[in-house]
Amino acid sequence: MEIYAKAYDVYVWRVIKKGNYPLPAAAQPLADPEDIDSYTDEKMAVVQVNNKEKNLLYNAISGEEYEKISSCNTAKEMWDKLDEFTYEGTSKVKETHINMLVHYYELF
Repeated sequence: MEIYAKAYDVYVWRVIKKGNYPLPAAAQPLADPEDIDSYTDEKMAVVQVNNKEKNLLYNAISGEEYEKISSCNTAKEMWDKLDEFTYEGTSKVKETHINMLVHYYELF
């Protein structure tokens, strides 16, 4: 997932790992977030990265995983929840990882 996100946009991986890409102090969110005509180029780039990362994660997961992260507000929250509940915590994943390592060592 890391390589996929970095290939998509390196800033997207930064957002996934650290949280929303910060807006400059002078470009804080507008009262009407739909009023994109008044966004500066810098603010538009930040908004675009923050939306790309959520889209990337939503497209990379199953419906079951979506249910676990649908209440998250940021990609970092989504990533942490996926990591906690799905990718590190299940015995099935641990068993698969062990089987892959055993297979790797059997090859050499």
